[in-house]
Amino acid sequence: MNEQEIKVDRPQRWDQPFGDQPLSDHLVDWTLTGTVLSFACSDFQSSGATLSDILKNDARLIEYQPGDIIIRKGDYGGSVFFGLSGSIHVLTDSTGDSVLQTSKMLKKRTWWQALSQLWKNSSEPESRSDAGTGFSTIDLMELIRRSRSIPGDIDQFSRKYKSIEIPLGRSIGEIAALRRSNRSATIFAAKKTTCIEVRLQGIRDICRKSRMFREYLESEVRTRSLGNLFSEIPLFHKIPPTDKSMILDVLRFERHGNDHWNHGLRSIMGNKDALLAQETPVVKAGWRLDGFFLLLNGFARISRNIRGVTETVDYLRPGDIFGMEELIEAIDSGRTPVATKDFHCIGSTDLLLISTPAFQNYILPHISKEDLLKNFSRPEREIDISKNALEFLVNHRTINGNQTMIIDLDRCTDCDDCVKACATTHDGNPRFIREGYRHAQLMVASACMHCCDPVCLAGCPTGAIHRERSSGNVIIQESTCIGCATCVESCPYDNIRTVEIKDSVGRPIIDTTSGNPILKATKCDLCIDQPSGPACVNACPHDALHRVNFGDRDLSTALWGNS
Repeated sequence: MNEQEIKVDRPQRWDQPFGDQPLSDHLVDWTLTGTVLSFACSDFQSSGATLSDILKNDARLIEYQPGDIIIRKGDYGGSVFFGLSGSIHVLTDSTGDSVLQTSKMLKKRTWWQALSQLWKNSSEPESRSDAGTGFSTIDLMELIRRSRSIPGDIDQFSRKYKSIEIPLGRSIGEIAALRRSNRSATIFAAKKTTCIEVRLQGIRDICRKSRMFREYLESEVRTRSLGNLFSEIPLFHKIPPTDKSMILDVLRFERHGNDHWNHGLRSIMGNKDALLAQETPVVKAGWRLDGFFLLLNGFARISRNIRGVTETVDYLRPGDIFGMEELIEAIDSGRTPVATKDFHCIGSTDLLLISTPAFQNYILPHISKEDLLKNFSRPEREIDISKNALEFLVNHRTINGNQTMIIDLDRCTDCDDCVKACATTHDGNPRFIREGYRHAQLMVASACMHCCDPVCLAGCPTGAIHRERSSGNVIIQESTCIGCATCVESCPYDNIRTVEIKDSVGRPIIDTTSGNPILKATKCDLCIDQPSGPACVNACPHDALHRVNFGDRDLSTALWGNS
C-alpha cells in the first residue's frame, strides 16, 4: 500500500440501512399484509424483483408515544409512513399548528465556534477528518424526540383543533415525497403508535416496479392536495365552509409537463426558441377560458405573441393565479372570458382550474373584485424589471430559484471576499464559482439556487442530497454520498460538482477495489449551520451580492438592492 494514500471501500447504495438495523422478516411480512404496500406484491412477483429486500434496507420501525408528532406541517421530507398499530390523527384546524413547538433540523454553530474556524480550518483542499464518512448533523431520531409533543391533554387538543383519525395501513406523507414540497399537514400519535417509515429511494424503487402502487400514490396525492387546498391558499380563507365544499366538488385537477424537464437543458440554456419547444402550452391567447388556474407545483412562462415574436411578460410560481383579470373583466362586460396571454408550463406542473360558475357563485359573494385584483391577481405591473431582464431570467430558468446568487457587476470589484468567506466557512473549500450567465450588469453565479423544484435530488440513489427538514434548503449528507454524480448530471444549472477528497494531512483517499479516488458531491449549503446566514452575502463590502427568492415580486430591490 502506498503510504501516501488512504484506502477505503467505496460507499454503495445499500451500505447503510435506513434504520439502526435492517427490518426483520416478521416486520416485513406485517408491513406487506397490513398496509397498502400489499398493492405492490403481485407486480413484484411477476417481475422477479424482491420487495422484501427493499423494505429491509429502506424502511425502519418507529414507535411513538401519545402526543408525539409524526409529521409537522411546513417541514420538508422525502419519506412515506405507514401505520401498523395505534391511532394516527391529522390536524384539520391550522390554528393548532401555531401552538406546536417549532422543529429544527440542524444545530447552528455558536458565534465562538464560527469565529474559531479562522484558525482551525485545514490547509489541504477538500480534506475530511475521517476519510469522508462523517457528517456533523444531529441524529434524526434524537431530533424527533426533541421536537415532538402535543401540549396538554391530547384528547382535548384533538377536539379543540378538529383532528381526524387516519386508518392504519394507509400512506402518510406522500405529497411531500412525490412533489419535492413541504409537508402539508401535521400528523400525530393519539395513542401509543407503531409506524413503518420508508425513505424516498425505496418508494421510488417500488413505484418503478409496481404500476398499481404508483397509481395509488398519485391518486392519494391528488385527493389530499385538494383537501389541503383551503388551508394553504389565502384566496380561500374568507370563503365559508359550505361554499368551500361546493368549490371542492367542481375543482378540476390538471398535470402538465415532464418530470425530466432538466434533461438536456444545459445545451439550450438561453435559446428561447428551443426552450419554448420544450414547454407545455396550457392556454393560448384568444382561447376561451373556462375559469382561472391556480398553480400548485412547478413554474411557468406567461407571454404574448407580438407580430410573430413571443414576448415574455410574466412568470408563475406555486400559489400564483392565471386568468383572474380576464374572468373579472368578462363578468363585468357580459362577454365570454378569453385569454389575453399565453400560458406555458415549464417542467412538471400541477394546476387547479376553478370554473367560472364556481368563481361567480362561491368566491365573488365573499371577496370584492377590487380585493381580488389587488391581492390575488397577477397584473403585469408587478414585474418591475425590464423586459430584457425578465426574458433572461425565464430563458435561463433562474426563476426556479429560492436563493439564487445574483451579483451586480457594476458594484463588484473582483475582490473575491465572497469566495474567501465561503472557503473559511467550509473548511477552506469554496462552494461556488464567481462566474455564470450574464445580462447587462447582472450575473447569475454558479451557486446552488435551492430551487422550488430541486430536480437534483430526484435521482439520488441514497438520499444524500435532500431538503433540510425545517428550512427546505437543499443539502448533501456526506456520510451517505457515494460520489455517483447523479445530482451533478441532474442539476441543469451546473451548480454541483464532485471532488476528490483527502485526509486532514493531504493524503488522497482511494477506493480499495478499483484504486480510483473517492469522490463526494459538493455545493453551496447556504451556510445552514452558521449563526449569521450566508457568508458570501455578509462578506461583500459593496452590497454587490444578493440572494434572490423568485417567489417574491419586488424583483427590482432583490436584484439591485436599495439603489
